[in-house]
Amino acid sequence: MALHKDKFELMCHKFNKHRPLSELPFVSECYSYHVSDSVSLRPVQQLRDLGILVAEDLSWSPHINTIAKKARQKASWVFSVFKTRSASIMLTLYKSMVRSLVEYCCPLWHPSKISDIQELESVQKAFISRITGMSNYHYWDQLVKLSLMSLQRRRERYIILHMWKILHGTTSNDLDIKFCLTTKAWKLGDHSTKETKQFHCKPYSV
Repeated sequence: MALHKDKFELMCHKFNKHRPLSELPFVSECYSYHVSDSVSLRPVQQLRDLGILVAEDLSWSPHINTIAKKARQKASWVFSVFKTRSASIMLTLYKSMVRSLVEYCCPLWHPSKISDIQELESVQKAFISRITGMSNYHYWDQLVKLSLMSLQRRRERYIILHMWKILHGTTSNDLDIKFCLTTKAWKLGDHSTKETKQFHCKPYSV
């Protein structure tokens, strides 16, 4: 099949623990896809797909750094345009213009690295600290007073909601995630054994 060279990019994801030399950074340059006799696609380190930045090493750090930078720029614009620092107005602007940038498609790229989690959380921390009356409080106290959740907790909530929708068939199961119903029993002291039914998610293979 012929590909349009201006609309396609080539990325190589390679991992083989038995061949460590194949994982060297320059090895991917040996791979290419020939579109025609005169045109060939060379591997790229990063590419953007539907607004998500994908890296060749399957790390989400480049994407997280990019959206955090965009969110800070948007926050700076908000503070430069609007003079007021009242909680009601600032939170409305934050939720609609800043937070939305760091939560787009977050169930896909939800980070596990502490540095990535802190990078995202620093966006919200810096913004709400400039709201009237919040500068003297600790970050977690600010969240309580403003009735906000941490960005990490919101991402975890989105993932749980998405899994619930997959389980009940209200959204597509593109990853073919398997759920199985198991029975768990335990005994505590002299009390009789109790049984509960739990749903477990089987990991999928790529």
